[in-house]
Amino acid sequence: MRLRDTHYELVDPQRLVEYHDPSDFDRLAFAMRALRRLRTGRMTVAVYSAVKSLRIERGRTFTRGGESWAMVGIPPHASREHIAYALAELTGVESVPYAVQMLLADEQRTSA
Repeated sequence: MRLRDTHYELVDPQRLVEYHDPSDFDRLAFAMRALRRLRTGRMTVAVYSAVKSLRIERGRTFTRGGESWAMVGIPPHASREHIAYALAELTGVESVPYAVQMLLADEQRTSA
């Protein structure tokens, strides 16, 4: 009979590894421009400044129209690529890589 079990397992479901982009730009404004470009349709999206990691929460209203909603938290270290990828996935575009490249190219064109 074992009196002391020394086998422990550590599970951390919230552990995320994210790239920290050192460039200085308005991440929330970039996200809002990207959402306008992606045309969210029948989805209401709220964008806020997060502290730790890029976070997306979504749901559906229980009204007759069945509209959906999302809350997108953007940390101060998120890269343009990370934001664009997350928003493209959220809006359900056909080709996420194409949408990311389009958003990044559009951003370069407007900032030049």
